[in-house]
Amino acid sequence: MERLLLVDGHNLLFQMFYGMPAKILGRDNKPIHAIVGFLGALLKIIKNIEPSNIVVIFDGESGSNRAEINPEYKANRTDYTDIEEIDNPFSQLEDIMKSLEYINIRYFETINGFEADDVIASYVKMYREKMKIFIVSNDTDFLQLIDKNVSLYVYRGKNTVIYDEEKVFERYGVKSAMFADYKALVGDKSDNLKGVPKVGPKTAAKLINQYGGVHNILENLTNIQLPSIKATLNENIARAKVNLDLIKLTGNVPLPFLIDDTIYNYNNEKSATMKILKDTGIV
Repeated sequence: MERLLLVDGHNLLFQMFYGMPAKILGRDNKPIHAIVGFLGALLKIIKNIEPSNIVVIFDGESGSNRAEINPEYKANRTDYTDIEEIDNPFSQLEDIMKSLEYINIRYFETINGFEADDVIASYVKMYREKMKIFIVSNDTDFLQLIDKNVSLYVYRGKNTVIYDEEKVFERYGVKSAMFADYKALVGDKSDNLKGVPKVGPKTAAKLINQYGGVHNILENLTNIQLPSIKATLNENIARAKVNLDLIKLTGNVPLPFLIDDTIYNYNNEKSATMKILKDTGIV
């Protein structure tokens, strides 16, 4: 079965910008540590997975439609508009894209209020029965997409973790198909989404395994034995439903490339980080 690698571009960019131990300077003393880290990680992942197809998806500048549902959504994220180049991850994005073009990897910036998550989910929905799919990101929202053919590749160098269905259940106590409902109950600090008060991970997993998803839990409030949990769910019905709407990935976004346009041929000679940097004029 062919393998499709879907890369959450900004997620990997930020991981490398803030995770590299020292700033590396390129031509004109421009910081390039995120570029070096991004390419190095991507090439290691490619060598490990040996994908037949690759797409890198970046979040565009149009913002997210989800903020219209809940203005607090990702309101905790840093605004980089006026931040100086040396401290701004986006200052290295153009050269990352140039590097991807050089090694013939398709990339895309989202438009029309969609996020990278939405586009990646659409690729998964379209090709999950035809290909093995690996999503590169440390965003746990993608855990809801995991099945027998879909895995989440959380890159951490030698400590990389690949989540399959078994590992999701082992880590969170719920099946991957119920993970969006799980997060709707417990919340997500990274996206500034508050969960249902008093419903922590263990309680959320127990409720989901007993009743099913958020809507089923809310329909069975009268059957919940613990008064405090019954009361907090009743008081926060709207929050749980809105959270689920924000977290759930439907996979209904148009695809930027047909699968035949994303074929990747691994070339050991051309695909070396330093060669890419030199050939593209970054160093």
